[in-house]
Amino acid sequence: DVFRALSQEAALATLPCSGMSAAVVRLVPAGQEVAPEDPELSDFLQQVQQLQADMSAMTGEDHIARLFRPGAKYFNMNPFEVLGLSHKASVDEVKSTYRKMSIKVHPDKNPGNERAQTAFEIVKAAAERLEDEERYSFCVRICQAAEDAAVKKVHSAKKKLRKEGQDDAVPEDDPAKMEMSVKVMISRMFAEFEQRKKQLESRDAEQKKKAKEEQAEKEFMEALKKREEKMWEKSRQKRVQGWRSWSTSGASTGPKRPKVKEERRPDGKGYNSYWDERGEDYKKEWR
Repeated sequence: DVFRALSQEAALATLPCSGMSAAVVRLVPAGQEVAPEDPELSDFLQQVQQLQADMSAMTGEDHIARLFRPGAKYFNMNPFEVLGLSHKASVDEVKSTYRKMSIKVHPDKNPGNERAQTAFEIVKAAAERLEDEERYSFCVRICQAAEDAAVKKVHSAKKKLRKEGQDDAVPEDDPAKMEMSVKVMISRMFAEFEQRKKQLESRDAEQKKKAKEEQAEKEFMEALKKREEKMWEKSRQKRVQGWRSWSTSGASTGPKRPKVKEERRPDGKGYNSYWDERGEDYKKEWR
């Protein structure tokens, strides 16, 4: 199961790591991470700085535009971001927010907006993902690991500055900038998750295809074997019938062997004088 495999990988992200609160999540093998030159990721990094303070004040049109803004591919990977919630939001908050937002972006409420139906489906998918207890826990673990990774990054930067004898002040000391840093890290990890998910799905599809081909080959060979056995049985019956026909009629009507004439000596006696003295009667004993 692809989701369970990914859940096990993501669970490793929350394990303690030498002096830090958590290790950095790596859902994609080294060297296969999302390329930094990805234009959609660049758009996301620019848009992530435009945080919306009051989601409740947004109209349906605003929400639809938000779900299709530049970099939305990465924003929408995080179901909490789709609903405008923190990853610390409860399931009840998720349900309440979904009810309100689904009404705002519903196609019936936005008849002139062609993207309303897609936006509604995005919101619905995010809510369904978080309403499932196992998937909700999985998403929370990713977000928590991303937050821990962002904190670890800040601590490393401060440590480096102190080692160089400089002031350890960093931009992330500002709560707003730290929030943006966490948001970026969360989206990066969800991007890695989606990439890893596609890799597993591709591998799973290949395995199913291979199994299907092997099953088809097996069934073909079994059918071929049955056909050969059937043909052999059919020919065996013909052979048996031919033998019976020959034994009952062909063997009796065939040409007879000529009787071998006993060789005699010039004087008319046989070569075996003993048997010759007995006459022809001794031949009766042969029968």
